Amino acid sequence: MSELLFTNTLKGSRAYELLGGDFSNGLGHAYMLVSSDDEVVKEFFTLIASTVFCTENSACLKCNECSKVLHGNHPDVVVVNGEGQVIKADAIRELTEDAGIRSFSGTKLYYIHRADLMNAVAQNKLLKTLEEPPKGVTIFLGVSNESAMLDTIKSRTRQIALDIFDNATVKEAMMSLGIDEDTASLSADCSEGLLGKAYKIAGSPDYANLYSSALNLLKGLNRSADVITVDRIPELTKKTDEFFNILSIVLRDMLAVKGNNPVLSRHVGLEIRNIAEGFSAKAISEIILLINEARRKLSLNVNLQGTIDSLLFSILEAKYKWQ
Repeated sequence: MSELLFTNTLKGSRAYELLGGDFSNGLGHAYMLVSSDDEVVKEFFTLIASTVFCTENSACLKCNECSKVLHGNHPDVVVVNGEGQVIKADAIRELTEDAGIRSFSGTKLYYIHRADLMNAVAQNKLLKTLEEPPKGVTIFLGVSNESAMLDTIKSRTRQIALDIFDNATVKEAMMSLGIDEDTASLSADCSEGLLGKAYKIAGSPDYANLYSSALNLLKGLNRSADVITVDRIPELTKKTDEFFNILSIVLRDMLAVKGNNPVLSRHVGLEIRNIAEGFSAKAISEIILLINEARRKLSLNVNLQGTIDSLLFSILEAKYKWQ
């Protein structure tokens, strides 16, 4: 455990709100925290533990109890499999034995990170503790793949799905970490509403390079001779699927600008606005369809270079046909 990145966002989430009554009236014996955003699930549990033990009853993250939770040395907070590896029965055996030891505070929290990586033997060993939990013990299971969990385990836990956040919330969360607005917008667009994914994208030069290449393609594609130059963009052939994803996002933002919708276009940067001036809304819509068609061809193993060349000429044609 360490400093939390998304405290305010997670505190304002529906998942945290669902636990509000339990914080007041007492936690249940077992919860399943479901999200593919692995590191954020871990952070969410840290926030829960801080809320439970905080001397201010608010997860202040400053008091002595919160500090112990954050630094991983609280005697009544135990994390199993913090690195997200396959979990074997021995690790669960240690948990169940430790759960039988009286806590210091009267409350003891266990968190199993990526609990869906438990094999069947380990899950069945945990099941007995879930059926007959020791007094004051609460077990949290962080789960990415819910289908990997035994039905008997799921039936004995309260399942809480972490939020899929809207773009504005993700962007705001990224900017609160000191990430510049353009990068925050890109990471939010590509994140599928997952804070952890957005944070990784924001720190990845690959995504920044792809974004820059997508802008350069649209800026530099003005006549047939430009296809030869644009075709040399390495991302087109080396990371085609990722490049198409970013290009589609750029085009969507251009379409938002063309629609003069202040809500949809408020996050769009000046460079995209300038590029959008050279395309009509009809052309942009047509290009998005062309990209989808190129994806379909590539899924059928059509020649990569031929598909890309055809796409570039078609983009150029659409740009001028639908002025």
